[in-house]
Amino acid sequence: MADHPAVKNVVERIDKDEIGGAADTAIEVIEALDQLVTDSSAEDTAALVAEIDAAVLSLMKVMPSLAPPINALHQFVGAMERAEAAGASLGEMKEALHTAAGTFYKWAEKALRRVAQIGAEKIKDGDTVFMYSMSSTVWRIFKQAKADGKSFSVIVTESRPANEGLWTVTEMAEAGIPVSVGIDAGIGELIPASDLVMIGADVIASNGYALCKMGSYASALVAKAHGVPFYIAADTLKFDTSTLLGLPYRQYKVHREEVLDDSYPAEAKVVGNLFDETPPELITAIITEKGLLHPAAAYTVLQEMQPSEKLTAMLPAWSRGEL
Repeated sequence: MADHPAVKNVVERIDKDEIGGAADTAIEVIEALDQLVTDSSAEDTAALVAEIDAAVLSLMKVMPSLAPPINALHQFVGAMERAEAAGASLGEMKEALHTAAGTFYKWAEKALRRVAQIGAEKIKDGDTVFMYSMSSTVWRIFKQAKADGKSFSVIVTESRPANEGLWTVTEMAEAGIPVSVGIDAGIGELIPASDLVMIGADVIASNGYALCKMGSYASALVAKAHGVPFYIAADTLKFDTSTLLGLPYRQYKVHREEVLDDSYPAEAKVVGNLFDETPPELITAIITEKGLLHPAAAYTVLQEMQPSEKLTAMLPAWSRGEL
C-alpha cells in the first residue's frame, strides 16, 4: 500500500515543498503511515512489513535533508523492527505501530511546547527580534512570549525565491504581534537594528553546523559582526543521525523558473541551493527541549538516539539521490 492515499498525498506535498516546516513534515509522515497500518488488508506480519517498507521508500525518494521526518521514520520503522524480532502477531505489530505513532505525537508536542517556553525567556519587553524565513517552532516561541505578556516586535525578510518569510508576516499579524518586512539584501541594516535573531533549522549536524534556509548563514555573519545574539530553535528531533555517517546533505536546488522567466537568455543559468550551513562558531545557542545547548553538544545528543537498521542502510543511497 505504498500507493495508500495518505502516503501519496504526503509524498506529493513533500515533493512540491507544500508543508510548512520540518516538524510539520514529520507529523504528516507519521500520520500517513499510521493510517496505512489502520487501513492495511495484510494477512500476516510479512505482508504488513512489505507495505510499510514500500511506503517508506516512496517517502524517502522525495525527502530532502529534513532531520525531523527522517528521525520520525527511524522511530516508526524501529518499532516495526522490534516487533518483528519479537515474533509479534499481525495484531500485535499493528498495536505496536499505533503505540509508536501515539508516543511520537505526544513527545513532539511536549518538546515543541518546552522549546517555546525556553525560547520565550530570551525575549524581553521592548525587544525587536529578527527572524529569517519561516519556522513553526519560532512562531511558537513568539506566541508564547506574547502569552507571557511581553511586548515585542518582529522583523522578517522575504526569503526568496519562494518568499516563505511572507508566511511569517501573515502568521504574526494573525497572532497580534507587530511585524515588519524587508528585502533579503537588507539584512546588513535590519539585523544591527534588532536585539536578537531567532531562526529555525532543518538539520543540526553532529559537528554543530545547522542546515537552514539559504540566507541564514549570511544573517549569522551579520549578527556576529554586530554583536547580536543568534539563536537557532530546534528540538532534538532535528539532530540528524545520518551526519554521524559522514553522508552529504540531499539539497533542493534553486530552479530557473523560480528566478528567471522565458524572457531572459536561455544560456543564463540559475545556480545555488535553497539551504545553507551556519557554522557553530556563529551560533549563540540552540534552543531545544533539553535547554539551551552549545552546538558542540550535538554529538552527545546524537549518540543517545537509536536509529532503525533498515533506514540507516538506506541512507547512503538516499544521500546520493540513488533511491
